[in-house]
Amino acid sequence: MFYSYGVTKVVIIRIVGGSKEWKISLGQERIRVKELLEKIGLLSNEYVVVKNGQVVSEEKTVSDDDEIVLYPVVSGG
Repeated sequence: MFYSYGVTKVVIIRIVGGSKEWKISLGQERIRVKELLEKIGLLSNEYVVVKNGQVVSEEKTVSDDDEIVLYPVVSGG
């Protein structure tokens, strides 16, 4: 059996190709991807969001122990 006394669980957020990483503790709170990105000053429509290895929409919920990887959307001609 595994006990995690004194260990703070967090959501880890990384941007591919960048050096930024955030660790945010939500506690018992579950929030949407869009709200999480707003908390750190990012717009959800500028990234493809991968949660725990699966591409997800901005409406999916996030909780502690999730890993979020952001792929910047590139457009142009």
